[in-house]
Amino acid sequence: MREKEIKITDWKFQTIIIAIFYGIGILFHLWEYTFSFMMLITPLVILISGLWAIHKCFKKWNVVFWIIVAYIITFTLEALGVAFSLFFGPYYYGEVLGPKILNVPVVIGLNWVIIILSLVLFSEWAFDRLIKPSFNNKMRIFFISLFTAILATLFDYIMEPAAIGLNYWTWTLTNNPMIVPIQNYIAWFLISFLFAISYLIIPKIKRCSLRESPQSPWFVLIQTVFFIATRIFVVLK
Repeated sequence: MREKEIKITDWKFQTIIIAIFYGIGILFHLWEYTFSFMMLITPLVILISGLWAIHKCFKKWNVVFWIIVAYIITFTLEALGVAFSLFFGPYYYGEVLGPKILNVPVVIGLNWVIIILSLVLFSEWAFDRLIKPSFNNKMRIFFISLFTAILATLFDYIMEPAAIGLNYWTWTLTNNPMIVPIQNYIAWFLISFLFAISYLIIPKIKRCSLRESPQSPWFVLIQTVFFIATRIFVVLK
């Protein structure tokens, strides 16, 4: 009982710290004297807070391997997207997200991994606990992956206006960089769906669960609130 209480306290403390950190980030984005500094440390914030959000999953080598493969593939898709306007539509990255390889910020693949992993952990928990269906394992994986893909696409939909306004990236489909190609959302859905499936086919005992990493979905929620607030108070001000 004591160990369980310590574990719960640990993840709640971590979630509160990340929430406070991102809350301060919103305020510092509003203040002209700290705005440039916030732009400078953006990739570092994504890297540290993101790895902290999923660090408990690093104990399982199957998950670590999945993370590495997911990073490499999503980064490659981004590189092809930037170079040839494939998958997502025509776009390019600004300088805010830090060092680049092949014109793609190194941190981008990590962001894909964190979002998908966090949402698949939540989706599996929600599906098994709330829906309690009597499906076979293949159908169970399909529906959990479907739910993960929907949530990930919704996250991107919320993120896009703020990210564009902060010069994370720019769409060049039209003269208006705020117009996001529909294929971007289709790509987000399909990529999230396929990687969720690839995660769920790992034997349950060899992969991470929400119980082991309860803070990770909260990280995605905190990021979502950050992007909503940033769009309202920074981009549209």
